[in-house]
Amino acid sequence: MAIFYPVYDEIVAAIFDFVFDFIFPRFCVVCGQEGAFLCRRCKRGLPMALQVCPMCTRPSIYGLTHDYCTKKLGMEGLIAIFDHKNEAVRKVVEAIKFGFNRDLVGEVLAGWELPKKLKKTILVPVPLHRLRENWRGFNQAELIATHMGKKMTLVRGLVRTRATAQQARTVNRGMRVENIKGAFGLGKEGEGLSGKRVILIDDVFTSGVTMRECARVLRKAGVKQVWGLVLAR
Repeated sequence: MAIFYPVYDEIVAAIFDFVFDFIFPRFCVVCGQEGAFLCRRCKRGLPMALQVCPMCTRPSIYGLTHDYCTKKLGMEGLIAIFDHKNEAVRKVVEAIKFGFNRDLVGEVLAGWELPKKLKKTILVPVPLHRLRENWRGFNQAELIATHMGKKMTLVRGLVRTRATAQQARTVNRGMRVENIKGAFGLGKEGEGLSGKRVILIDDVFTSGVTMRECARVLRKAGVKQVWGLVLAR
């Protein structure tokens, strides 16, 4: 009889999914078509980001930081998946962050893989303050990291030491720097990262202030190399 249990479980799961989708149908966050949070046509239309140096924005293979820019940013490079200047990409990001759509992360990242040279790197998500994470119900950076590295090590090596205003709502770079300064610290899981190579995971890269502050904390803790990876730039 035990042989039939897996088949039975699959049938029950399929029935549950059918009923759930019937009661709560999914609509594409870009075009509104029913069936999925991101339909195939809209997903194919999401433009990939041009890989550039995250400091000077000049073209760079794998988003490597140019030698003369590394000291300023504190990161080896930044890999951006989608182009945030595109309206459809912004709708996807907003649906995840402000529409509380955690399932959309898996749909938009399906089929995307890290470059082979980075697959043996430790993933460290940029943390949210506990109050904001409790309000949202999840940390989008951690969800991205989970889907990105199913066969990789995920370490919650950073903690948010204080609540801050949303970076997107700050007027200029100077305000962003002051807003985020000292907002991150090394968590207990981060104590074993000395000498390691890590990838910082976040949803969007704009001015780079958040990534730079996180990289500073990790470098101070002895991390050998810090890369960045974002859903959009």
